[in-house]
Amino acid sequence: MKKICVRVPATSANLGPGYDCLGIALSLYSEFSFEESEQLIIEGCPEEFRNEDNLVVKAFKKTYEYYNTKAQKKGGPTKDIPSLKIIIASGIPVARGLGSSASCTVAGVKAAAAFLGDPFTDMELLRICTELEGHPDNAAPCLFGGLTASFVEEGEPHCAFFNCHEAWRFVALIPDYEVKTSEARKAVRKDIKLSDGVYSMSHAICMTKALETGDGGLLHYACRDVLHEPYRRPLIKDYDAAERTALEKGADAFFISGSGSTMIALTKNSEAADGIRAAYESLFPGFKALILKICEKGATVI
Repeated sequence: MKKICVRVPATSANLGPGYDCLGIALSLYSEFSFEESEQLIIEGCPEEFRNEDNLVVKAFKKTYEYYNTKAQKKGGPTKDIPSLKIIIASGIPVARGLGSSASCTVAGVKAAAAFLGDPFTDMELLRICTELEGHPDNAAPCLFGGLTASFVEEGEPHCAFFNCHEAWRFVALIPDYEVKTSEARKAVRKDIKLSDGVYSMSHAICMTKALETGDGGLLHYACRDVLHEPYRRPLIKDYDAAERTALEKGADAFFISGSGSTMIALTKNSEAADGIRAAYESLFPGFKALILKICEKGATVI
């Protein structure tokens, strides 16, 4: 009986101006245990997700189907999809903009790949995840770790990797309410001015350089966005207070994580990070405030 465990990191997408393309893996984790079973058993999630519609199960099956399609084209043998007992130990908050959906998808794909003997390239794994997720901005850093930029061209995902200064501290403020991704996407304008496109592109490029070099002064300006944050801020009622507090306490940058509701303050100064977290805990006692680091490894089969 096969049994494995997959550890996956939380992710933050967009990072301000990198709308739907930039993403980073953070030191907050969920673990998924997979074991062959006579019937599907899922533990560690709400009752309504303990069935075939669970994202982890869908991703596991999708990976087997991808393998079997390749095998049939080559005239080789296919493999039956096993029934599973899945135990989820989730440290990533659900529906808070920290990649909980991608973590489930990546866990299922990585587990299936391990069951099959790891026959896939990295880009094949990303392709499967992207087909399930719809875009690779969270899946790429969750799979590979670190800071990534990704896009889809002619149906194929592509990913670039960037270094990130190890001293950065990501102070995540996680509200006790969610912002639905569907509502966040509705809020964003579908048409943009050329000047806004240039603004976003230039800032996203400088954002990656600032993260790499640790240039807090550059990051302070490069993190600014005109494509999505101005329209999503009203969906997070505590945004203004959280941003003001972070900047007053020494943050170099502040942005919405994914579509929210989590917000992130960024600094290389560990004392400033502690001060921001303490201020958040005082101002928002019902919220979680965490100091996170970059996760360089990505999803790992234990």
